[in-house]
Amino acid sequence: MSFDQKFMAGETYGDERKSSANFFSDPTKVATDLLKDYVGLRSQTSPAELAALIKELLQKGQPLDDKKGYVGGDVKYEVVNSQEAAPKEQPRPEDSIEFKAPDSDIILREQVPRPPDGLHHYRMPDGSYNNILEPNLGKAGTPYAKTVRTTKRLHGVKPDPGLLFDLLMARDENSFKENPAGISSMLFYHASIIIHDIFRTNRTDMNKSDTSSYLDLAPLYGSSLKDQLEIRTMKEGRLKPDTFHERRLLGQPAGVNVMLVLYNRFHNYVCDILLKINENGRFTLQCPADASPEDKAKAVAKQDHDLFNTARLIVGGLYINICLHDYLRAITNTHHSKSDWTLDPRVEIGKQFDGEGVPRGVGNQVSVEFNLLYRFHSCISKKDERWIDNFFAKLFPNRKPEDLQNVGMAELGQALVTFEQSIPKDPSARTFDGLERQSDGTFKDEDLVRVLKEAMDDPAGCFGARMVPKALKIVEILGINQARKWQVASLNEFREFFGLKKYDKFSEINSNPDIANILEKLYTDPDMVELYPGLMIEDIKPARNTGSGICPTYSVGRAVLSDAVTLVRSDRFNTLDYTVSNLTAWGFNEVQQDYKTLGGSMLYKLIQRGLPNWFPYNSIAVMQPMYTKKANQAIAKELATPKPVVLLTGAAIKQVLGNPKQFVVPWLQPLNALFTDSKKDISWFMLAGDDPKNYQHRINITKALGKIPNLHNAVHNFVERVGASLIEKETFKLKEGLCQMDLIRDVAIPLNAQLLADLFYFDMRTDENPNGILSAADLYRHLLNIRVWGVNNNDPAQAWNRRRRATESVKVIIESTRTLMNEVVAGRGLGFGIASTISNVVGRKSNFKKDSLRSCGYKLAEELLAQGNSAEQVVDNMWLTAFGGIGVPVTTFYEVMEFFLRRENASIWAEVQTLAQKKDDAGLHAYVIEAQRLTSSQRNVRVATAPVEVEGKSIQPGNLVVMLLGEAGRNPKDVANADKFDANRKSDPVTAFSYGQHECVAKDIATTFIVGLVKLVADLKQLRPAPGQMGLVKTIRVGSEKAYLNDSWSYLGFDASTWKVHFDGHGKGNFEGDVQPNQPIDLGQYYYLLQKRKEKLFNGTNGSS
Repeated sequence: MSFDQKFMAGETYGDERKSSANFFSDPTKVATDLLKDYVGLRSQTSPAELAALIKELLQKGQPLDDKKGYVGGDVKYEVVNSQEAAPKEQPRPEDSIEFKAPDSDIILREQVPRPPDGLHHYRMPDGSYNNILEPNLGKAGTPYAKTVRTTKRLHGVKPDPGLLFDLLMARDENSFKENPAGISSMLFYHASIIIHDIFRTNRTDMNKSDTSSYLDLAPLYGSSLKDQLEIRTMKEGRLKPDTFHERRLLGQPAGVNVMLVLYNRFHNYVCDILLKINENGRFTLQCPADASPEDKAKAVAKQDHDLFNTARLIVGGLYINICLHDYLRAITNTHHSKSDWTLDPRVEIGKQFDGEGVPRGVGNQVSVEFNLLYRFHSCISKKDERWIDNFFAKLFPNRKPEDLQNVGMAELGQALVTFEQSIPKDPSARTFDGLERQSDGTFKDEDLVRVLKEAMDDPAGCFGARMVPKALKIVEILGINQARKWQVASLNEFREFFGLKKYDKFSEINSNPDIANILEKLYTDPDMVELYPGLMIEDIKPARNTGSGICPTYSVGRAVLSDAVTLVRSDRFNTLDYTVSNLTAWGFNEVQQDYKTLGGSMLYKLIQRGLPNWFPYNSIAVMQPMYTKKANQAIAKELATPKPVVLLTGAAIKQVLGNPKQFVVPWLQPLNALFTDSKKDISWFMLAGDDPKNYQHRINITKALGKIPNLHNAVHNFVERVGASLIEKETFKLKEGLCQMDLIRDVAIPLNAQLLADLFYFDMRTDENPNGILSAADLYRHLLNIRVWGVNNNDPAQAWNRRRRATESVKVIIESTRTLMNEVVAGRGLGFGIASTISNVVGRKSNFKKDSLRSCGYKLAEELLAQGNSAEQVVDNMWLTAFGGIGVPVTTFYEVMEFFLRRENASIWAEVQTLAQKKDDAGLHAYVIEAQRLTSSQRNVRVATAPVEVEGKSIQPGNLVVMLLGEAGRNPKDVANADKFDANRKSDPVTAFSYGQHECVAKDIATTFIVGLVKLVADLKQLRPAPGQMGLVKTIRVGSEKAYLNDSWSYLGFDASTWKVHFDGHGKGNFEGDVQPNQPIDLGQYYYLLQKRKEKLFNGTNGSS
């Protein structure tokens, strides 16, 4: 382990990433072969397309312009009925759409771009170009493939389909069986989305599928530009609220539709975050401020195009991870084991196949066999069977319930036409299961939650013979007839293809003598049994932990895993192009599985993102929704959505924080959740409650700190000594007279970590603790994990992982600190014992510097022991008191310094430098406190226990009361000249350090830390943020929360974690350069202007841009 590692929020710099294998082992050779074989390619590609492809192959591995869109570079827009020259090639109708640009009367036409020079980094609407060498492979509207070669001649006259259903497939009241592994209907709702994603048999040509052969969420997005236009807002990449494309799913149980609504909400959430982060300016409007309405409309359309398609890739990443880590793990029942193994087809497999290993991303064409395989009607639950009966009763109002199974084909066709005609053409106006849309177009959360809860606790049915609801008889007859038209192989031929033993006896197909006898009478020999319905009437696999979850019939169990591997591994966007550059750093991280979380489960994130705060973080119903409540054993008590009330005046905050009986702290429950496997009691901790014992703990800590001689001086000297050392160590000399440093990552963060390590006696490796086992980055990360979970957990979609990380962190800190505390106990007593003498001479104390902060930490431990605490209780005192001091001083220091270094505050910074030179700590303290007032984003929360009115706002029991401490300090109603800097301003009782019983117990230490750091950096000559984006601390606002991005822009945190600054050496002086140091360079706008300049040059014109 390196003790010099740098801290990065959310991840580490040294994470190992497997590089994607290059599909072409020798691209030059492939290009040469393409030229030689052009005669065979002429019917599939044009000379321009082939030339562009060869150019791309020859340049494989060289830098490419990733500002190009989709397929074929920038998507093109033209204004309909404008005076612009018409394009040389008119688009085919199915490849173009016309739409009204948002907020204008301009009609734009978008068409699917063609090569020449595309990077193909977005999915095409119809799935084409997944394989850029075979662009039509798997495209929507292409024929099904056939997997198994047919060699066996079956009966010329086959058994009547209706008779097959009645004898072998029909479910009666007594034959229904629950899935033996406890699988819920949620699994099969997800399966329904997969089925409708890759199978949509064309009604006029049943050899074709109207969807692509890839898991691209066609039920949500559709399979053409026209489909997409119906569900998109055409602004900022967003979809119309709670809207999806696939109308066929309105004829499915409500749970299927709710899942698609959640995918819709996740898409819009992703668009919102992508635009706020705007990585490298890739989503900037590419037009000048004075652009014409037409040019602005085109720029808005291009931005929408990029946001929509990038979000689609990210949502697709979540969808695939749910398929692999929820769906497949439930199929194989690996959720019952502690193993994190998952059948993940995306992994890189050795190079036995060729120089690049078993290929990935080569494209796919779904087959008729898998169309038949994915007919899971036997698994329909009793609840959903009743839903089907009711649905059919509405389709056929003139038939009695017991007569629904006798519906004919013509009657079914007419009923379905009538049903589809009743569905609104506008997808955003459609509803299901009696749910109503609100005025903003969304469904009520509580309605969606109700449907999900019912589905989670609804036991699915069982595979096997005589398990299909009778109402589906006509559907199964159609399936049997279609299989015969497709002339698929026999059941035994299908098994042989997958390496399974042929059935020699009918009793091997189904061990039920009655079923076996009927099969024999109908088919004569096992070799004559048809694939469909043979697949559905075999014996089922028994439930195995681990091994078999959905308990499919034997052939289905083998083939469904094979199909899953093919669907995922063959898709370029799930393998070779599943990259940070395509999904953005944040998007890639957002949908990345964590194998420590139930083997990588991800469905919980879809639910918690779409329905935040409706389910507790530890609801196993949400974490493993594909199992029933009974199978999960227990579901945590469901919580209603807490309604936050925001307060931002000093008087209101005093009223709340001054009344701990009416407004209580909410932090005991998350802190207790760190110790579910032990009986540790931390209800006494000062922040765990509002009772006398909690206040007494605060008094005890304050007394112990008060008995440490010269603690303030020790903190002051520590910051001065260690801070100066860090600045010297981390200064990077760019050239003579110009230096660079990451002031937050390399100075403030390690200084914050070591301050807490010394004061609270943690086992961090320093010069006074040379054998410590924790680095500064380790300790900072562990304490931050605890703080985020304990008092800052505001994201239900991350709560499970945050708790797990905090549990791991608190274990590390307790175990490492326990060793040190045992040494303190051994060294106590009267100081005359042998153990005490040895401890003082050869123990850690021998490395202490005189009056150092580390020695103060040792003294604090002694004082807490002297209060009657055991060594274990002292350890708990240490980490519980310390975690609130991690990160917050760092962010406060950044906010204060960012204020001081603004151009308009140059005179204030000059005064700060003068005070620092004079060593006027009192004056510096006043300047820092005032700058903190003007910049702080700190807040606090309480939970109301009784109805009350505050600030004219009605607060009810259970309401979460959010107090904006920073905003209160700048509220013009309470503060005179609130927006003006006044270092002589009298301090208000309500500050960023809170107020009342739970005011920060170590605010003086925190202030000394911040003031000391400001004093140190005031000695850096012409200190300023590094130029351009390098000197910016990237933040976005998520709801009402300010979020800081980490160094790779992949993680949203509560605290600043990086800030690069430049300076010219040591001494006083303000930066007076010509360029605004904190002005961001917008790469999107830069590339746009550069492109315009190139166009002028190539067109033979000149001018400035």
